[in-house]
Amino acid sequence: MAKIPQEAQELFAKVDAVVFATARADAQPNGCIVAMKKVIDDETVYLSDQFFKKTLANIQENPKVSVIWWGDEGAYELYGTARYVNEGPEFEEQAAWVNAAFEQMGMPIKSKGGVYVDVEAVYSSSPGPSAGEQIA
Repeated sequence: MAKIPQEAQELFAKVDAVVFATARADAQPNGCIVAMKKVIDDETVYLSDQFFKKTLANIQENPKVSVIWWGDEGAYELYGTARYVNEGPEFEEQAAWVNAAFEQMGMPIKSKGGVYVDVEAVYSSSPGPSAGEQIA
């Protein structure tokens, strides 16, 4: 597994949302916006499911995914393998965080599940000569 560089982790935590890209087994792509997300460790990110429909179907057919985020400090794209959870201790831990955040916002939304992405590669998407280069 690849390790997400510290500056990429910091930006991931800072941005309001990321783009989560999946594809069906026949390669039809899908992208969705995910705001409830966090870095679990140097090799794993978590994306909470409140509204995944095509996304969840795609993950069940093809677990290879990409996550893209950007801000003033840079832009990154990671590739990895998704693992969907909607029960058990891993889910309960993340659902408690997600549900508390939505409650604090006054929104009656609950976590249905979530995706742990095991990172296999990280690329720079920042403009300039290193755009598109693998950094992890």
